[in-house]
This record gives sequence, C-alpha cells and structure tokens, in this order.
Amino acid sequence: MEIRKGRLIEFRGSWGSGLGTLEIEDSETGEREHVPCDNGATVRALEAAFGNVITPAHTANGDGYKGREVYWSLDELGLVLAGFTPIEDGLPDLAG
Repeated sequence: MEIRKGRLIEFRGSWGSGLGTLEIEDSETGEREHVPCDNGATVRALEAAFGNVITPAHTANGDGYKGREVYWSLDELGLVLAGFTPIEDGLPDLAG
C-alpha cells in the first residue's frame, strides 16, 4: 500500500448517497486529487482528528481540517480512501 503525504483542501459529501470526496493537494507534485470516500466515516474521522468539522446543524461545514497535512492512502484496489493520519501523529518516514 502506498502512503502519501498531502494537505486537506475540501470535503464534499452527500448524506443521502453516503458518498463523499476529500480533496487533497499532493505534497510532492502540488496536484489536487478528488479522493472518493465514505461520507459518514470520513466526517467522523476528520472530526476525531482535528475537531471543528461537524457543525451544530450536523453538516461538515466546519473548517477544522482545512489546510492540515496528513499521510493518506487508498484501499487495496486503489479506488477509495483507506484512511489518513495527521502529520503530527505519524512517523517522519511514513511516506517513503
């Protein structure tokens, strides 16, 4: 599994469909990727890692995650987000 480093830009999700997209700017290339993810699980993970994500109206409009650096990876098929770890919680050599 490839572990990459990037900066969180934006989360977009649809409560009804359960699908979400996490926009991540790659630290090496500077390119932005729209990474498919599970809406609910990703919002809860962002809230647990950074706080100020879930608003009182139960939306993911909080800015607590924006601009934060993470190590992240795709699932074993390379299709959806497998997970992320805030840089401050990871090992210095985690991304290669």
